Amino acid sequence: MKLIINGEKINESMINEEIELLRPEYQRAFQHQTPGEQDDQLQDWAKENVIEKVLLQQTAQKDPREIPNKNIDEAFKKLKEKHGGEEQFYQKFDYKKTEDNKIKKDLELQLRIERLINDISKDVPKPTKKQANSFYVNNKNMFMTQEQVRAAHIVKNIDAIKTEKQAQKEILEIQKQLKEGKSFEQIADENSDCPGNGGDLGYFPRGQMVQSFEDVVFSMQKNQVSDVFRTEFGYHIAKVYDRKPMQLIPFEDMADKIIEQLHEENKNTKLENYLDELKEKAKIEYTPPTQDELKDKKIQSEETTSLSEDQKKYTKPLNSVLIKPAGPDCNMACSYCFYLEKKDLFADQKVHRMSEKILEEMVKQTLQQGGREVSFGWQGGEPTLMGIPFFQKAVDFQKKYSRGQTIGNGFQTNGLLINKDWAKFFKEYNFLVGISLDGPEHVHDFYRALQGGGKTWKRIEDNAKLLLDAGVAVNALSVVNNYSVQYPEEIYNYHKSLGINFMQFIPIVETDPNDPAKAADFSVSEKEYGKFLNKLFDLWQADFEKGVPKTSIRLFDSVFFSYVDLIPPDCSLMKECGVYVVVEHNGDIFSCDFFVEPECKLGNIKENKLIDLLNSEKQLAFGKQKSNLPDECVNCKWLKYCRGGCPKDRVRDPRDNNLCHFCEAFKMFFKHSDAAFKELAEEWKRQQGQNHRSHEIQESIQKGEMKVGRNDPCPCGSGKKFKKCCGVV
Repeated sequence: MKLIINGEKINESMINEEIELLRPEYQRAFQHQTPGEQDDQLQDWAKENVIEKVLLQQTAQKDPREIPNKNIDEAFKKLKEKHGGEEQFYQKFDYKKTEDNKIKKDLELQLRIERLINDISKDVPKPTKKQANSFYVNNKNMFMTQEQVRAAHIVKNIDAIKTEKQAQKEILEIQKQLKEGKSFEQIADENSDCPGNGGDLGYFPRGQMVQSFEDVVFSMQKNQVSDVFRTEFGYHIAKVYDRKPMQLIPFEDMADKIIEQLHEENKNTKLENYLDELKEKAKIEYTPPTQDELKDKKIQSEETTSLSEDQKKYTKPLNSVLIKPAGPDCNMACSYCFYLEKKDLFADQKVHRMSEKILEEMVKQTLQQGGREVSFGWQGGEPTLMGIPFFQKAVDFQKKYSRGQTIGNGFQTNGLLINKDWAKFFKEYNFLVGISLDGPEHVHDFYRALQGGGKTWKRIEDNAKLLLDAGVAVNALSVVNNYSVQYPEEIYNYHKSLGINFMQFIPIVETDPNDPAKAADFSVSEKEYGKFLNKLFDLWQADFEKGVPKTSIRLFDSVFFSYVDLIPPDCSLMKECGVYVVVEHNGDIFSCDFFVEPECKLGNIKENKLIDLLNSEKQLAFGKQKSNLPDECVNCKWLKYCRGGCPKDRVRDPRDNNLCHFCEAFKMFFKHSDAAFKELAEEWKRQQGQNHRSHEIQESIQKGEMKVGRNDPCPCGSGKKFKKCCGVV
């Protein structure tokens, strides 16, 4: 491949970098294209982008006007502030002060380009109200509200918990009660598998629900109750409360937005025309990649994105593994730790360390048997006991055996051994680091102590700050126990004060070792945990900016997934367990982090394939145990969201009788948060609906029905170029 623009030879790496910038969103938008088709289109789009960027740079550099030094210095100052201040800026990008002049040169060029763009568009007049009205009249379809219905439903899901026959029997019994005059809303709250608000789904347009559901409700009249009907989720009875026909939004309500939109579009059009003129005048020499080069790229791309042969054999993909390289060994002795006792499983060794041979085999299998995206979770015990060279080896093996996959590394540590070398390593290889930090000093040191009994909070806090200052992504993992449960606001604000915006809270319940008939004293009670969650939720909501969360709390993120009918990332909220496996230091494979026990051992990596064990009868049976729920769960209105909780929390306190220890807490929480989650879900679905037309265009391209160049007019009829409209990547 060769590209020369006005005598300037363009390095192929510039196009490759542009391809990688475009690739993630392109693959999301055009996921049904083959890897080869994606690469051909990306090559073309990246080339066009690079040509435009270079032409702007060349033109901007010819301008004899200097950029004042004070402007460059101010831009440099803002750049450093944007990345946490001077010290953090240099650490984050591994820059040295001797490179300041180079950075300022780049900033000067950027300022020149901004000035050029402003010069091009500065004389573009704002459209008049009359022009805006003309646009409005000629494009009324753009200002129509969609037809909407406000409907409620009662549903009986068909899943691992309830068979089709059971669901059908229950929905027919409900239909009988409705015919006898019982309130639809009352039945929905008491008996629906999608409870809350009397089953009310609010107003929604077409495209937000599954089509089989929409076909029924959009054919119904106001106040009508449907017969029983089936969708892919189960059996439903629907009620329509109201209908809103398509309506034209008044011009006066849209005038200012139309004027602003047209002004921006006119400025963009002038810039596009300017770029087209530059391209017409420019001397551009382009030699496309040879067939051999394309073939190599396609092979590499197909290796990257295709499933392995092992993946194709099974329904359950190997997407993640959790590794215990130091086994249960730890340099702390937290009172509530459940993993220290696992030393008894490996009593033949005093010190537990994963060998390089097992490490290589584990990484090799995971990547050879895994899919497009694979994550490695490093936990313990305490993984830093292995030292940095061990994890450097892990990264090297990942590079060696990768088929071009996206690889993620998560690292959970108590933080004691973290130093600048660890911070540099984590930053260089983009590790997400979870640090065990229960909260401020009096909370953290209550149960988290050194083996000799010394306090740990100060060292952990200092090391957390060190990671944050180095630009490492940090997640605070806090155990909620009988003491910390009293301080939700103090803990939340403490984490925020450190600059931590990713948080995970794990409630603790363990069997009392001195009295197996009850839970240990440090265990948190369900009612106190319920209050904790409700307060935490209020704090989380109070931090929203324009309706968008600014803090990630894993439980709340996962619950939101359930409200928009997506699979939650937290396995405790999934229908079944067993979505990953645990690899111990000696290669033993177990079903789950919380069930590293002899009866849950699946095999050993020296003798078995990871993906075979993940899909083994033993692991599948382990996963299905989660759906073996007591009647209280099966009939609960909140089952759709909690799925019975984590199985470990059903067995740690014998007094729970196989009911999740935190059942009452979750009921309190969902009652408190349900309306807010529904509002968030409705807004999310509304935003998805706005992209409907773009998706139709993209779908036509995916299916080969339409061939559209990046700079071609958009097929939607907007008059814009495809890259500025439905092809925005």
